[in-house]
Amino acid sequence: MTEVEGCHALFTQHHPDEFGMTVTRDGETVVPIATEAYTPSHTHDNAVTSVGIVEDGALDPQRLNDWMGDLLRAKGVDIFRMKGVLNVQGSPNRVVFQGVHMLFDAQADRPWKSGEPRRNQLVFIGRDLDRTDLVEGFRSCLR
Repeated sequence: MTEVEGCHALFTQHHPDEFGMTVTRDGETVVPIATEAYTPSHTHDNAVTSVGIVEDGALDPQRLNDWMGDLLRAKGVDIFRMKGVLNVQGSPNRVVFQGVHMLFDAQADRPWKSGEPRRNQLVFIGRDLDRTDLVEGFRSCLR
């Protein structure tokens, strides 16, 4: 490594001690002239969680549409983000979807590859999400 003379600043997201990191020069530990710890200007709400669902099987498009509509009307304000890849019956392509609160978009993606498991994978991020209700509601859309 090339040595560079002068003063330098080291910015890290985590404290160097978390990784056992030290800064050395000529084999000696360099003691910082100054340090500053910044705290985030926001706090995390413990009610915010994520729910991931992975299920094999084909989805009934009408049941899926009805369930998603009901879910967004009831919990859309609390659903911050959702996204996934779906196996919708009758579609030779994967269906990808994403949403923010009550805004939702789904589109046909690439065709399923030969031998690729037609697995539904989705995640919801939001406040006060009920994992059991989401999983059971989603499963009710399977054929």
